[in-house]
Amino acid sequence: MQTTPARRHILNILLNWVPMLLWMAWIYWLSAQPKLPHPGRKAGISDYLFDYSAHAFVFGVLTFLAWRVFAARPCIFPAFVCRRPIVSAGAFSALYAVVDEIHQSFVPGRWANLTDWLADMAGILICMGLLALGQKGWRSFQKRRFHARIRAG
Repeated sequence: MQTTPARRHILNILLNWVPMLLWMAWIYWLSAQPKLPHPGRKAGISDYLFDYSAHAFVFGVLTFLAWRVFAARPCIFPAFVCRRPIVSAGAFSALYAVVDEIHQSFVPGRWANLTDWLADMAGILICMGLLALGQKGWRSFQKRRFHARIRAG
């Protein structure tokens, strides 16, 4: 069954855009809370280690979800965004991290913190690195498969 352009567009929205937008809304909601629990102590972990790990994880996931949006075909963004979806996803996530910290500064009991943003950036950079490694591995796999088919006849 051939997929029509309208169906591809709807699938792109449902499978790529909706998860990213929901994740962003969840980040926004978390940032709007005057106080968040810190379960690190109960687990025997430093509050700072838990907090910064959570920041890195949350923004690493956002980077992955943004990459899915920017890498989707056909790409609806300018060509420079479509050619470098990993870099575009990282830049988008870093900008959202800045906006998140600014948003927190307006929430009573919360404040913008450079170390939180640096933890966000760590997660973003780790995700970008993993995506780049995965992309390189996938290309290598495809190249080996192509050459094996040529040798097989």
